Amino acid sequence: MTFRHLLGLSILSCVLTFSSTTLAATSTTGQIDYERSIEAVVRNKYFYKSGKLEVAGVGGVMPYDSLVNHYMAGGKLTWHLSDHYGWEIIDAQFTFPSLTGYVQELAKAKGIANLQFAKLKMMITSNFLFSPIYGKIRFFGSQILYYDIYATIGAGMARTETVRLNSSGAGTAATESSVRTGFDPAFDFGIGFKIFVNDAVGIVIDFRDYITHTDVYGKKSLKSNFSVLAGVSMFLPTF
Repeated sequence: MTFRHLLGLSILSCVLTFSSTTLAATSTTGQIDYERSIEAVVRNKYFYKSGKLEVAGVGGVMPYDSLVNHYMAGGKLTWHLSDHYGWEIIDAQFTFPSLTGYVQELAKAKGIANLQFAKLKMMITSNFLFSPIYGKIRFFGSQILYYDIYATIGAGMARTETVRLNSSGAGTAATESSVRTGFDPAFDFGIGFKIFVNDAVGIVIDFRDYITHTDVYGKKSLKSNFSVLAGVSMFLPTF
């Protein structure tokens, strides 16, 4: 390769490097100007959610129910109207309930003839989402973790089953029977955490309470169903 060829390649390399640097600087300057205009606290923000759809698959449990073990699996579809507000178009959760050993032993030991409570079968709600906190944490040197904290509130319907445990006497195993199955009104609220893994995927952790207006002993009453959910979400289009 001649000196002329080497000189030409060097000039071309310098031009390309200058062009890419100029474009990057222009993009960075534009973002800095925008962040100054909105008085953003977190600078060099990367994950702008406005206008994006978020699809999530989650699973979880209801840890504080001593009568029924509720294991959950479902999904969410969210439309982010802006960086701070969104509409959780649908939150659909399907549950797989089973009686706890505690309630079965209680009915057997006490000889309880008519112990009633509700099992959740399914919940479908639509919610308003408010996301006031976005931040990033530096750890292990150069690694940066981007996260989002949000709150939700909304309403919908729940499919419930009212169950009766009946023991004929102390020491006799209780039998289970269904008293009623149907749909009840419900509302929910909670908080969640989202960790951005890459340009398309996030990890979601939800703490949510589903309040149902359920029939027990022939009377309607409110029942709290606190749930802990975790899963993976995908953004469309990607960042």
